[in-house]
Amino acid sequence: MKRSKKLVLLAHCIMNVNSKVVGLAQYAGALENVVVGHIRRGSGIIQLPCPETTFLGLKRWGMTREQYDTPFYRDHCRKILLPYMQQLEDYLANGYTIEEIVGVDGSPSCGVNLTCAGYCGGEMDDAARQHNNLHEISGRGIMMEVLVELLAEKGINATFSAISETES
Repeated sequence: MKRSKKLVLLAHCIMNVNSKVVGLAQYAGALENVVVGHIRRGSGIIQLPCPETTFLGLKRWGMTREQYDTPFYRDHCRKILLPYMQQLEDYLANGYTIEEIVGVDGSPSCGVNLTCAGYCGGEMDDAARQHNNLHEISGRGIMMEVLVELLAEKGINATFSAISETES
């Protein structure tokens, strides 16, 4: 049986945009060019969990890195990533390679190069002020930071890349 033994890990919403906050979807279901590109290269695809959906559900509103940067959310990310770490360890022990881990720049959780900042406090009914204060900053989202920590704990090296939905 032919196996490439190559793996790519994709942020959840690349394969399932339905997990995003209502109003933020930039495509219908999956980001086809990214997913199909990896399939054509012969990569096995592992879909990472969506920490925001598993933490707050689908009826959440958009939040920033500052709002997610709590011990509770970091612990949540760690817990949902642990089964994936076990899978990766097993794959690597059996001769597989991780080609890359793909995040979504601008995400407060899955950003790789850029994340969303600008929480200014106050009531949610002041949505315009909240929205006008949002901006992208250099750095990783919370789940990607936790994933980097988990990989380092296991001595696993991986290359990170990101899609930009503003250019998709």
